[in-house]
Amino acid sequence: MQRPYDVVLIGNYFFDQILTGLPRFPVLGQETWATNLTTTGGAMYTTAAALHRLTVKVAWPGFFGSDSYSQFVYNLARQEGLDMRLAQVLDHPYQKVTISLPFAGERAFVTYEDDDPDDMVDYWLDVLDRIMFRHLHIGGFMEQQPLMALFEKAHARGATISMDSQDGAHLGNPKLCRDTLTHVDVFMPNFREAQIIAEADTVEETLYILGELVDVVVIKDSSKGSLSYDKDTILRVPSINAGPVVDTTGAGDCFNAGFLLGYVVEKVSLEQCLRYGNICGGLSVTGIGGATTAPTRLEFDDWLSRF
Repeated sequence: MQRPYDVVLIGNYFFDQILTGLPRFPVLGQETWATNLTTTGGAMYTTAAALHRLTVKVAWPGFFGSDSYSQFVYNLARQEGLDMRLAQVLDHPYQKVTISLPFAGERAFVTYEDDDPDDMVDYWLDVLDRIMFRHLHIGGFMEQQPLMALFEKAHARGATISMDSQDGAHLGNPKLCRDTLTHVDVFMPNFREAQIIAEADTVEETLYILGELVDVVVIKDSSKGSLSYDKDTILRVPSINAGPVVDTTGAGDCFNAGFLLGYVVEKVSLEQCLRYGNICGGLSVTGIGGATTAPTRLEFDDWLSRF
């Protein structure tokens, strides 16, 4: 019998174009020249590739179109060695493109995406019926009805659920976000997203509010590392110093992969899960693109041995 997937990823690809080496942030009406252009996969591709390099068995029922952006990332995933048997390739364009502008340790994005297929959620639910899996990871908030259907299906299959936030219109309705989180086992936003959803002023208050809703709250706090809240105790794990920060695009998605290795597969302590995430996120920022410098299992183990 085929062993179950460790993690099922719900979320689609993005085609990332990353312009680095900007002498300044772009100004309206003026030309700004980058020194490097990198094209790679983004969004859920990053988490899928990072998990695969850590030898986690990943199912990614992503959707791709007939357009060149889709095909580029689909082929990149196959070259990476990802199991793409559950992916859907449409007979029409399905463009999901982000231009990323890293500058001074932060980045700005400009994004375009085509409408999702009408049967996307139905397909995801069908996949969850057909395969064996331990954990469901959802890349970010979406409409309430599809989310509830995915939560119900995963719980019926005995799986745990984690969720990132991502930026988006959902942050305009923090109460609805908080109501949604009561169905999730692990929530992994960055500090800005967490603060907006909690409607709180400090990181401590943010953790306490979200910790009343979710069993495990993890906040990714950029160069400061990561935090969590467990049994009235705030855990803080500092970031690693893997070298100069080149590009932070996708670092949070890589962090998620490391955390899920610890939480789902190895079932280590929460503090160690944070450390796993920091290693993967910290190595990610040393290259251009989220998964470009995501560690292999050997590289990960080498960094882990230093703590």
